[in-house]
Amino acid sequence: MERAMFLEYFDVKRTDWSPQTVATMLSRLQQSGYQGLTIDVHGLLERFVQPRADRTLDASLTGAEHFTEILIPPAQPRTRIILHRSAQDVARVVVIGRSQHDVHTSMTAVKMHLEHALGAKLKDAITDENGRAGINRFRRDVLPVLGLLGEGRPSGLRHPDGASLLKSLRQQPAIRGKPTVLTSRVGALAPDRPAEQTRDALEQLAADGVVERWNVVMCREGGQWLAVSTNADQVKAFMASNVACPHCGRRVSDEQTDTAYRLGEDGQSYLGDNRWMADLVETTLRKLGVEAVTVQPGGKTLDGAACYHGAVLLFRAREGVPSAADAKALRDDARKVESKDLRAHAILVSDQPVPDEVKATGITVVGGVGALEPALAEVLNSARLANLQTLLPPVLHPVAVSLSDLLPAEQPQTVAAS
Repeated sequence: MERAMFLEYFDVKRTDWSPQTVATMLSRLQQSGYQGLTIDVHGLLERFVQPRADRTLDASLTGAEHFTEILIPPAQPRTRIILHRSAQDVARVVVIGRSQHDVHTSMTAVKMHLEHALGAKLKDAITDENGRAGINRFRRDVLPVLGLLGEGRPSGLRHPDGASLLKSLRQQPAIRGKPTVLTSRVGALAPDRPAEQTRDALEQLAADGVVERWNVVMCREGGQWLAVSTNADQVKAFMASNVACPHCGRRVSDEQTDTAYRLGEDGQSYLGDNRWMADLVETTLRKLGVEAVTVQPGGKTLDGAACYHGAVLLFRAREGVPSAADAKALRDDARKVESKDLRAHAILVSDQPVPDEVKATGITVVGGVGALEPALAEVLNSARLANLQTLLPPVLHPVAVSLSDLLPAEQPQTVAAS
């Protein structure tokens, strides 16, 4: 996998992008600790061209129709800021780096400096930011063609780990006909996280209505259930009675209490129609920074789509072994999107190993939920790299030098006295 590269960008439209305006902007950034290629090159020009007392920075910028500057922000040596005049009245600001945090921090800072240098708020002058126009087109033109409507988690689950916990709960022993786990044993659902976190997640799932929450009175010796109720007050009233346990003979007030979480009807339906897999894909995409995600499981060929840095991601989530027909149908949907002059990426996700014939279809396939996040991270990195190629020219021209300045001035000849 290529090293991750993250980026943010915006376009600023204004009528005045004169050399004086650009020079003021660059000088402001230099004074704030930014290192700039154009500024550094300007300082070296005297070694290679005719010495000129009036060679100011804006004079060096004169003639740069598509001016480009490359900057290194202070205290962030692995981040680069590119200022590019992409059109007569539009300047594009692109920030690239090795982490999303560094990129976002640098973008926030450079916006502030540009506002001070230009003497105006950028908000009204920004014509596009991080592909918002493309996201609007995705929602307006692409989703209807794919038969997808709406946005958000189809299940109504609010906890990001809800899908995986429901699947683990489904594997627990059935008590009174439904898979059940007690609070004292919730660690078995997610051994890699603290039991308290799992209990909080189950409480959230109970609030969402996909898990049933029962208060239980149990025999302290044998573990048999003596009474259950969804109402805690009813259990307290039972514990206050003089009833004796039929198994050990103790009064029920001396027995132990626990909470049981049971897979409810809505939870079983959620797992049964494959919604948990689609939810897992969506949750992972959002975790990786994808905002525009639409999920609608149960479709004929796909379960959802997303828009990220100009690319449309189409995905199919299958519980069980997928077929080559699944992959080919998904690939056909991707071609529909490409016919609209958009980049498309088809992703088939399964919780089982994927056969070679499915891999041979040429789309991205993910076999096993453990491989989902790394695979999606690689797809998103490729989307960012492809988008960068569309944002900037293949060759950057950071400084303009007049050809008439290249040769040094004629030196007066000295004639030796005879």
